Amino acid sequence: MLTPCTSPRAWTLLLAAALLSPAFATHAAQIPAGATGHAKPATNAVPAEPEPPKSIFVTPSTSEEGRDPFFPQSTRLRKSPAVAAGKPNPAPAVVDLQLKGISGAASHRLAIINNRTFATGEEGEVSSNMGVVRITCQEIKDDFVRVLVNGQERTLHLRPGS
Repeated sequence: MLTPCTSPRAWTLLLAAALLSPAFATHAAQIPAGATGHAKPATNAVPAEPEPPKSIFVTPSTSEEGRDPFFPQSTRLRKSPAVAAGKPNPAPAVVDLQLKGISGAASHRLAIINNRTFATGEEGEVSSNMGVVRITCQEIKDDFVRVLVNGQERTLHLRPGS
């Protein structure tokens, strides 16, 4: 239900809206949908997307070529100098294995070698000065362990020098 307007100002605004609405409707019908006012040729072709730039990463071989931004003092990416021909190769380094402890009953002994636990006959990998090395635990006694390292048998004692 409409209530009559008693204010002269309200009547003026209502009359102005009634007179202008057909003009706006006519003007809106003349402009095509999606037109922005600039004339563009109509094509069905998809616009070409620009090729994104390719990233190129170079591992520096010297400190002058660059450095690791997170570890600037690191030398792990540097190439080591080549061994000169004619010089004999140094003796192969010995894998550093430490027997840290022996536990368990005499029938089922466990040995801790470089922070990894082994049972008799068990094979596994341990970290050492030569990287990760695969060893086989052959025998566990009260104060020593016999292991195979790279095909060579070694005896590790609980106390060094004994």
